[in-house]
Amino acid sequence: MDLSGQTALVTGAGSGIGKGIARALLDGGANVVGLEIEPANIKAAGEELAGGDRLAWSEGSVSVAADVEAAFDLAESRFGTVDHLVNNAGTASLALIVDTAEDDWDLIVDTCLKGTFLCTRAFGRRALAAGQGGTVVNISSLNAIAATDGLGHYCAAKAGVMNFTKVAAGELGRHGIRVNAIGPGTVNTPLGAGFTVGQIGQEFLDRTLVGPPRHQEPEDIADIALFLMSPQAGRITGHFIPVDGGQHVRGLHSYWDVAEEQGLVARPGQ
Repeated sequence: MDLSGQTALVTGAGSGIGKGIARALLDGGANVVGLEIEPANIKAAGEELAGGDRLAWSEGSVSVAADVEAAFDLAESRFGTVDHLVNNAGTASLALIVDTAEDDWDLIVDTCLKGTFLCTRAFGRRALAAGQGGTVVNISSLNAIAATDGLGHYCAAKAGVMNFTKVAAGELGRHGIRVNAIGPGTVNTPLGAGFTVGQIGQEFLDRTLVGPPRHQEPEDIADIALFLMSPQAGRITGHFIPVDGGQHVRGLHSYWDVAEEQGLVARPGQ
């Protein structure tokens, strides 16, 4: 995809899927601004991506409106208008509902769902004021449609992202802005390491229909993200697209059940 001269703001660009998308954008000639909360990730990813003057970083949280606005201000001051937004920043933890701390619920919902809202709002306001179109790609999850024990907060947040995508596509479409969501299956990233390596990772490959039998890589998600930004996807908006090698055919088996069977966790009262 030739994205020369275009600018994308990618949240959570310092690691995992976000870094993979940032790399693909740079390879396609785009300018990239990463909104990243971890300074260490900024340093490491900045050195690895080597984007030169086409890569800029804004340190902050997607769940803080002032940080979001600062990232867009930086993008506009460095590169002009922002053409594409990738809402990727996220986090997860594993806990049954009865054991979930309120702070953990707030962290996951604020990062995954509120952050998607704040960034989309900022992008939409600026695009409408400038009279320009653009694209928004939201990184949801297969857990938006595959409920699983131990991920109540994450499933709720990612399902919210999926449905928010549809509303945003309807509202912003009349202004030339397309909005789509990707639902990754299990991905080899630092966040997904607990579910893609070792006993649990092998169990998921054995239990789910994945062809060829491997977990997804960040590059698999990046390929679809760039397609959705491209003119070739000009008639695609409001969609939730699983990128999972077919895992949605059988559904994601409960992370908790897999871990419990292997003696790694125990349900309350056991």
